Amino acid sequence: MRHAVAVLATLAALAAPTALIPAQVEAAHAQAPPAAYPEVGRGTAFLDHDALVSGYAEPEWYKANIPFLEVPDREIQDVYYYRWSTYKRHIRYTDSATGDVITEFHNPPGYSAPLGGIVAAAGHHVYEGRWLRDTRPIDDYLTYWLQGPGAGPKPKEDYVNKDTDDWAHQYSWWAADAAYQRYLVTGDASFVEGLLPDLVRQYDKWGGQYDKTLGLYWSVPVWDAMEYTASSYETDPADPYHGGAGYRPTLNAYQYGDAKAIAAIADMGGDKTLARKFDKRAASLRDALHRYLWDPERSFFYHKARADLDPRQRLVSTREQIGFVPWAFDMAEPGTEKAWAQLLDPQGFAAPYGPTTAERRSPLFMRDALSGCCRWDGPSWPYSTSTTLTAMANLLDDYDQDVVTAADYYRVLRGYALTQYKDGHPYVAEAHHPDEPRWIYDSRGHSEHYNHSTFNDLVISGLIGLRPQPDGEVVLNPLVPAGWDYFALENVPYHGHNVTVLWDRDGSRYGQGAGMRVYVDGRQAARRATVGELTARVPAAAAPGRSSRPSDDAANPYGTGYPKPFASYTNGIDNVWDAVDGRIFYDDIPHNRWTNYRSPNAEDHLGVDFGVPTRVSDVRFYAYDDGGGVKAPASYRLEFWDGAAWREVPDQTRTPERPVGAALNRVTFPALTTTRIRLVFGNPPGAYVGVTELQAWSPAAGDTTMDAAVAGQARAGVPAEVTTTFANRGRTPATRVTASLTVPPGWSAEPVGSPRTPVVRPGGEFTVRWRVAPPAGTAPRPGAHPVRAIAEYDGSARAVSPYAQVTMGFDPDAYGTTEVEDDFGADTSAGYTLYRPEGGEALPAVTAGGGRFAGSGAQPFFGLAAGPAGLSSADAISVVTAGEFAGTGSPEDSVFVGWVKDAGTYVTAWYNNTRKQSGINVRVGGRFLDTPGDAPLTLKPGDRFALVLSGDTVTSFAYTGGQWRPLRTADIGGTLATPQAREGFRYGFGLRGTSGTITIAGLEGRAA
Repeated sequence: MRHAVAVLATLAALAAPTALIPAQVEAAHAQAPPAAYPEVGRGTAFLDHDALVSGYAEPEWYKANIPFLEVPDREIQDVYYYRWSTYKRHIRYTDSATGDVITEFHNPPGYSAPLGGIVAAAGHHVYEGRWLRDTRPIDDYLTYWLQGPGAGPKPKEDYVNKDTDDWAHQYSWWAADAAYQRYLVTGDASFVEGLLPDLVRQYDKWGGQYDKTLGLYWSVPVWDAMEYTASSYETDPADPYHGGAGYRPTLNAYQYGDAKAIAAIADMGGDKTLARKFDKRAASLRDALHRYLWDPERSFFYHKARADLDPRQRLVSTREQIGFVPWAFDMAEPGTEKAWAQLLDPQGFAAPYGPTTAERRSPLFMRDALSGCCRWDGPSWPYSTSTTLTAMANLLDDYDQDVVTAADYYRVLRGYALTQYKDGHPYVAEAHHPDEPRWIYDSRGHSEHYNHSTFNDLVISGLIGLRPQPDGEVVLNPLVPAGWDYFALENVPYHGHNVTVLWDRDGSRYGQGAGMRVYVDGRQAARRATVGELTARVPAAAAPGRSSRPSDDAANPYGTGYPKPFASYTNGIDNVWDAVDGRIFYDDIPHNRWTNYRSPNAEDHLGVDFGVPTRVSDVRFYAYDDGGGVKAPASYRLEFWDGAAWREVPDQTRTPERPVGAALNRVTFPALTTTRIRLVFGNPPGAYVGVTELQAWSPAAGDTTMDAAVAGQARAGVPAEVTTTFANRGRTPATRVTASLTVPPGWSAEPVGSPRTPVVRPGGEFTVRWRVAPPAGTAPRPGAHPVRAIAEYDGSARAVSPYAQVTMGFDPDAYGTTEVEDDFGADTSAGYTLYRPEGGEALPAVTAGGGRFAGSGAQPFFGLAAGPAGLSSADAISVVTAGEFAGTGSPEDSVFVGWVKDAGTYVTAWYNNTRKQSGINVRVGGRFLDTPGDAPLTLKPGDRFALVLSGDTVTSFAYTGGQWRPLRTADIGGTLATPQAREGFRYGFGLRGTSGTITIAGLEGRAA
């Protein structure tokens, strides 16, 4: 029982105020705090990096991560740095299992995959992010789509693509090509080779959309991320949004690129058979594309309707920008280059803010485009522009043609840069007018800084011409204007080294002499006198170090459960959950922060309740600073909960020493174990404090994983079973592993059978089963309770699982003190005070007796009844028994249950019989707390409806079909947590109707 004793000893220590001071046992496992940003390493310093990112929040991130650019085109240069800021905004940390994802919108829409991913632009995300020095975001992101939640099942519904059953196939994209092109930059062969089985599976799953007769894949424009296209209007006018299925250059080119990439990856790993198989698939697709989608008379690739829409399967009449996609993967055969004349043709795709998505000469050009969102029949669309410019760079590099020139590439790229402005500042949204300087699809709180395209990859690999290679070389083939006197791209992360390329016509700009030069790790590796192709040797890629990859124990992208944020005060338009949602950006819109704006308190705190004992040594907060009413704190202190009181964390090291706004503030210290931490802020003079993210980082292994799976519910006296699994994914040598399970204070966790500390080899797993029981002798709080699994190995390495939840069933009998029990057998109405909620409808006429309490009215009514008993505990339940509903089908036919103080202050759960939905309403001093989300529910006479108070949370339950089930949970802070806060609150209920009569058959209130 050695493991169980160790875990229980840790939990018991929570009751001792001195037990959590860092001790020798913690020091024995101490590791140096992980670096906040990657090390740049040896490189050049020709450019003023501070000046180039001046004005951007958190400039240290840019200096650590991005290649720095200087060009004589001000707009291209400004948009370049702006687009890195856009990309940074969309790197979202999720949890220890998934790590980072790259988002498209700041606030994920309802059709997103779990954790907010949308696969439509994933290829663009990887192409752009491959140039970052920190490799973790893209490592995690590719794993998310190929192995993690993004590869998981989704419903086959029209709203999220009825033709596919997993999120990674919701939209078409170029998964293997993106992974391979990313490898060409990083040089990390082992990572991409490890993804090969998943890339093959991803490829093969498109087989349901493969037509063996034509040898082509079909797709629907909307699931190519482009609804309302000219081709869908033409082939399926009855449904141009979700219709228009056909054989398109898009998915077929993506599959060609993926087949070539899979063949290359297989060849790297020595699987010649698989390589030949996919080379043949690629060749077959290439032949079919030219046979069926190329029109030699009109010299373009077109959409061909599926036979159910056009039995003749004709090519559509309109050229669309998707006709350039084959060149993005070098799929187009020599002799087809004349198609590119259309890009420059004023009746084709040319536009000052273009290219257009459909040719101008088409009668479908810009159809309905200015009367509603998301028409891809003419507007300038960054997603498509990105692919076209990628294709154009390939055309100029890889094809012998004279249709377009490097000057044309620059002209289109510069037009793309000019498109990305709003009110005189760099800006990107969803779609732009092709002929006017304005964004036409740009909705507030939704489209800002839209991450659905590339720009910086086009500058790096196209304009500057850094063409990544699989061997020990770097090739430069710039597409810059002949008249440029200088340009520089400095410290590009490439194969684990830093590559700099510069051009200085007369040597006066950079002081290195005239000509074009390439530097590797700060040393000149190649030069030539004029701008042109240049090749330099690069040392072998350094072995990537993923053995110690940190995890943020405070992050919670789900907005419920644990870890749980808390604050002493939160401004009405802010949300404390925004401080732990994994998103870091400093904009006013979209909104993403906690502030104490207008707080009456001298000090305010923001903290995280981990729910289970958690080792903490590295706390970070990103201070929000709008330069007005919210600024960097004047001071702060970091405190931890020792089991009985808050204590300041000892031996802190702060970076920077004084808090800074719009930046990372970091506190490191000798590791301690606690269930809660908090930052106590002092307000700056005349202003308040804001935080966009609060984090608690701990070292964790990237090539091992720990998981916890819960089976069954726990009940008083009956434990739940939790299975923990440690997996060695392959890079960690054989290592001895010790597993533990952390549970909430007072709970117990005991392993089943004899514990052991096995040696786990690469590819192996270690599983332990645990019995987890709630505290004995007390009323256990119903609902979800957190557990986390930890594996320690290799001396000081740790793997930590994401949070799992043990569900505690709701048992009213566990609350031993009955405070009110009324079955309305007699007229007890005198014991109830009826309140009309502020701004609500008229009070109902009420009667009591005969087994019911009734409210009625001919006009809309709403009454909250505060009963005869006060609320004495922060562990309590309020239960009503449903009677009859009005049944009129009108909007309001509702009952409420909870605790009522007065017309503007109440904590209630509601059930609406018309909508068959339930939710939570909490109002304090006339102000509603943020308690979003409804749950489906149907109550019948005799069913019971309850609200459970557990300190700072409430959870609604319903007793239907012979069992209790949870509905919704909401955080209510200190609304009912203390005797002073509960003063005046009474057990009660509410009746709200449009007309008719609503009754309840009983009220019961109990406390623990």
